Amino acid sequence: MSGLTTHIYTFTLCLLAAAAAHAAEKSSPWPGGAEAAVVLTYDDALDSHLDVAMPQLAQFGLTGTFYLSGARPSIRLRLEDWRKAAVAGHELGNHTLYHPCSKSAAGRDWVKSWHDLDRYSLEQFIDEVQTTNSLLTAIDGEQARSFAYPCGDMRAGGADVVEAIKPVVVAARFFSEDGLHALGDPDFYRLEAYDGAGKSAQQLIAVVEAARANNSLAGFMFHGVGGDYLSVSAEAHQALLEHLRAHPERYWVTTVREAVAHLERAQHVQQE
Repeated sequence: MSGLTTHIYTFTLCLLAAAAAHAAEKSSPWPGGAEAAVVLTYDDALDSHLDVAMPQLAQFGLTGTFYLSGARPSIRLRLEDWRKAAVAGHELGNHTLYHPCSKSAAGRDWVKSWHDLDRYSLEQFIDEVQTTNSLLTAIDGEQARSFAYPCGDMRAGGADVVEAIKPVVVAARFFSEDGLHALGDPDFYRLEAYDGAGKSAQQLIAVVEAARANNSLAGFMFHGVGGDYLSVSAEAHQALLEHLRAHPERYWVTTVREAVAHLERAQHVQQE
């Protein structure tokens, strides 16, 4: 093969590769041509988030969404650490002030009577969410805020809270068995997430692999990471992050706020 022919052949291969990449990105619903989006969320403002989860995320250049309950000790004692987390690109989400849950549900003996959602009024619940928004803005300066339902409960004093929180937050997360939110689902106030407590690396990775089948948004809900309570092991958490980082062509790893903003834009374009 002559030199000129070799150059033409190489140039043609480059054009074909670029065209294939462009076609893949154009057909993909996610940035960069990714096959699925992934949001990593962490509840309750725990020390293991700051001491284990965030260093692991930093190791792989990934960001997460941390749902903070304003009255938790780590907010008082480690305020600057949370502020640094926001500067590093992590989303600080709203998880109420006191983490109220329905005490009447099974296994809820631990819920204090004054944190019992069954006794809350809807107005009291919304006031608590708004107050937490103000607290978080004082930490990170952001205005748009996503929310996670404490204990996954969506009723306060018998009233549905979902419609009431829509003017206050941009999205809300609960949890489900598979953790997959369908691409065309416009309900951003019931974002699904997979509970990572006690799960193996293989179980966690299986969720993101399943999301690729229909370009879903895969969500994870973590509490403790290598410590605290309802924990996933540090090793399993790290293995999931390593898998995500090793396959950027498959997964767009982002925050809840950014994932919802992207979906809203995409759905708006489709409606035009």
